[in-house]
Amino acid sequence: MKNNVFKYKVEKQLWYLNRREKAKLAELLSDDRMDAVQEQFKTPGKFASFYLQEHVFKSRVVGANHLFATLIGLFMANILLLGILITGMLLSLTAVNHFIHPQVTLSTSTVIAALVGGVVLMLIAMLMMKVANAFFTKRLVEYKFNKVD
Repeated sequence: MKNNVFKYKVEKQLWYLNRREKAKLAELLSDDRMDAVQEQFKTPGKFASFYLQEHVFKSRVVGANHLFATLIGLFMANILLLGILITGMLLSLTAVNHFIHPQVTLSTSTVIAALVGGVVLMLIAMLMMKVANAFFTKRLVEYKFNKVD
């Protein structure tokens, strides 16, 4: 496998890492070390597992409560963010509908503000979904590597 393909697949698997961890990963996957890494680990999945165990999670012990709290947090965060996304969509749809079929007298600036507000709500919700899902995915992977049987 080519070095850039190997690096791309590893980075794709570890999408949820923070900046500091991604910088350390980029240092390990530098061009001069790439051949040795690829020879030692063979597949991107094996290297990703090694990197998570050695450089990200270390030996922190987590129990079933960690898993339960993570799943509840993931569920609640996604419900909240989906609600914000749907609110933004409905707000912008209502503003556009008012431009097409005005049934109530509203100033144009109010309708434009509602449209812009709806679009901003949608963008914020989509960006926060990525952040929240990355955080909880990392916690789930941490549970997988460090769980107590």
